[in-house]
Amino acid sequence: MNAVIGDWQVNGIVSRKSGTPLQMTASNTSGLYAMLTAPNNNGQSGHLDGSPQSRLNRWFDTSVFSQPAAFTLGNVSPRIADIRGDGVRNYDLSLFKEFVPREFLKVQFRMEALNAFNTPRFGNPTTGVTSGSFGIVSSQANAPRQVQFGLKFLW
Repeated sequence: MNAVIGDWQVNGIVSRKSGTPLQMTASNTSGLYAMLTAPNNNGQSGHLDGSPQSRLNRWFDTSVFSQPAAFTLGNVSPRIADIRGDGVRNYDLSLFKEFVPREFLKVQFRMEALNAFNTPRFGNPTTGVTSGSFGIVSSQANAPRQVQFGLKFLW
């Protein structure tokens, strides 16, 4: 009975990280030959609460940002600390057992599940104020669950 149901080992790795601060951009209106110009902010935070899945079509409050007037620079800093991309919530699990069919031979069976709970991590939203998809998340940044099995012979 121990050969079948005993001595199994379980391992896990948990990764939890906050998302990176986002950089808002606007079309160049300054006349300074800069690639991008910062947008304007009306003085309010664009941070929105809620689960990532509920905010895919409006990751942050887009109404607080606007294109600066011609020949002016925007007032938004390069990175906005309270508006971040999606964070990492990942769980990797493994299960394995060693069998000893002969004195000189061990056989190890392994099962590993990467992103075991199939938790999506979404890509960053579009951050250009002149884009039609401003504030919308349209991509996934991680792979779906991957399960692999292995058999190892040790002698």
